[in-house]
Amino acid sequence: MPTASDISIKETLDLFDGPLSAVAKAIAHGGYTFWLGSGISRDRVIGLDGVLVKLLDYLRQNATMAADCPYKLALDHVIGLAALDASQRGQIDLAVPPQNWGCIKTLTNRLWDQYSKVLSTEVAGKPADFLLWVGLDFPATFAAEEPDCEHLAVGMLVLEGAISEIATPNWDGLIEAAIAQLGHADKVFKITVTGDDLRSPEAPFATLYKFHGCAVRAINDEAKYRPLLIARSGQIQGWINSQTFKLVRDQLEGVIQRSRALLIGLSAQDTNIKNLFSAVGAIKGWKWNANPTPIVISAEALGQDHKDLLTVAYGDDYDPNRDQICEAARIRAYAKPLLLALLLSVLTEKLKVLASDVAAPNLNSAAQSAIEAGLVFVRDNIAEAGNTRRLDLTHAVAAGLSRVRHQISDGLSKAGVQPYYALDSQPAHQMKGKQSLASTGLREAAAALGLIGLDAQAGNWEMKCDDPSLPESGPLRLASGGTEARIIFAANDDTINTMLGEGVFAEDDSDVVVICSKNVTPRQQRNPGGVYRDGSVGPRYVSLGAMFKDAANLDDLRDAFRKRVSV
Repeated sequence: MPTASDISIKETLDLFDGPLSAVAKAIAHGGYTFWLGSGISRDRVIGLDGVLVKLLDYLRQNATMAADCPYKLALDHVIGLAALDASQRGQIDLAVPPQNWGCIKTLTNRLWDQYSKVLSTEVAGKPADFLLWVGLDFPATFAAEEPDCEHLAVGMLVLEGAISEIATPNWDGLIEAAIAQLGHADKVFKITVTGDDLRSPEAPFATLYKFHGCAVRAINDEAKYRPLLIARSGQIQGWINSQTFKLVRDQLEGVIQRSRALLIGLSAQDTNIKNLFSAVGAIKGWKWNANPTPIVISAEALGQDHKDLLTVAYGDDYDPNRDQICEAARIRAYAKPLLLALLLSVLTEKLKVLASDVAAPNLNSAAQSAIEAGLVFVRDNIAEAGNTRRLDLTHAVAAGLSRVRHQISDGLSKAGVQPYYALDSQPAHQMKGKQSLASTGLREAAAALGLIGLDAQAGNWEMKCDDPSLPESGPLRLASGGTEARIIFAANDDTINTMLGEGVFAEDDSDVVVICSKNVTPRQQRNPGGVYRDGSVGPRYVSLGAMFKDAANLDDLRDAFRKRVSV
C-alpha cells in the first residue's frame, strides 16, 4: 500500500472503487461536508512551519541584548515553549536566521501543536495580535494568492453540486480565488465569519464557514474583520462561548449532526473544533459503524488530536471499538491526490447517470455496465496521464469540460479558456431522470464516451487530449493506424450549424468526427454546386439517437459506432 505522500491519483481512485466506494458515492451525492485545514494550502501560502520560522526571525531581527527588550523577552518565551535541552539551545545563534539553527527542526516540531500559544506571546507595548498582524506581515502574506489544484478541485466539486458546505479554520482566500479563476467570482459562496454574514439575501451554491476569520476581509475591511481573526489560545478557547460567533457555532453543530464529515489537511488540534464534534457525541448522533463512515480523515496515520475528535464524536462507543473506528476513518491519501481523485470520481459518476438515461430499448443492464466500464477506463487514463503534473491536469479537466459543454449544448466555441461549465449543478443522484437534461445531448454524449473508452481499452484506437483553449478543439482526438480525428460533440442539428458558423470545423475538414446526440440531416455544401454530403467525404457525422434506438445489443452498437467513427 503506498503512503499518503506518494499515492497516485489512480491508486486513490482504486480506493474509491473498492473499500471506500460508499464514501465516494456519498460524496457524489452531496453527503459530506468538507472540513479543510492548512494542509490543503501548504504549497501556496506559508504553512505552520513557515509561520513559526517567520515569527522567530522577526523577533530575532528586532531583539537587542538589553535586559528589558520586549522582542528579546518574547523570543525567549517562544523558545521556552519548546523545552529544548542545553545542547539544543546551544545551537541557537541569533546572528543568523532561524533556518540555519541546528535545532530548528526540533524547535518547530515542538512548537507546531502550540501555535496558538506562540501567537499569544505578548510583545510589551503592542496590541494582542501584534505577532499575527505585524510579525507575520499578515496583509502581505495572505494577499494576491494563486490557487493550487486542491482549491480548483474543491471549486469544481462545489459547482457540480457535490459540496454544499465547507468549514475551515484557514484564513486564506484560496478557495475563493479558485472560484474566481473558474470564472464564477462572487456568485458561488456565502462566506461566513459571524452571524451577520449568514443573513446575505443571495442564495449561494454553497456556504463557506471561515470560523477562524477571513484574511481577504481582514485586509479589505481591517476595522471590522481584523478583530475576528482567531489565532491566540485564549481566542480559540473563548470562541466556543462567544456571542459574536454563536450563530455560526450553532450552524456548524447542525452541519455535523446532519452531514458526514471529510477532514482534509486538518490536524483538529484546536479545542473549539473538538467541542463542535463533541456536541454530536453528547446526543449520540452518528453511529461509528454506519455506512458510509460518518467521519473520514485524510492522513497517513491518525494523530492524537484526530483520535480525540473521534472520541468525543462517538462517545462511549469509541474505546471498545477504537481500532475499527480509526481504520474506517483513515483515508491514506493527502489533499492533492485525494481531491483530484474525488473530482474525477464525481464527474464519472455523473456521466454514468447520464448514460443510464439514454433511450436504448435493447440494451440490458450488462450493456449499461460495460458502457460504465468504458467511462472508468477514460477516467483512469486521465488520472495516469496527469499524475505527475497535477495542476496542469486540473486546468485541463476544467477547460476541456467547459469547452465540450459550450459546444454540445450551445454550439459556442470561443477562443481561450472558458468559464467552468458543470455537467449539472445538482449532485449525481438528482440528475437521474431529470427532464431538463433530455434535450441537452449530454446523455448520449456520455454513453458515446463510454463506447470510445471500450474501444480504446480493446486497442482499436488511442485517445489523445486536444488543446481546450483552441476554439477548433473538441474534448479529445482518436488515433489509429497513422490517422487522427478530432471528436466534436453536438446536441442536434442547430448546434452543428452554429459550430459551422463559429468556425469550429468546416464542411471540407476530413479529420473531424461530429458525434450528434440526435439524428443528423443531410448537410448541404456551402458552395454553389448544392451537392449534399453523405458523411463519406469531409466530416463524419454520427447520429447517436438512431444508433442507440436501433442497436440490437451492445456488440451491434459498438460495431455500428466504430464503423461510423471510422478512425
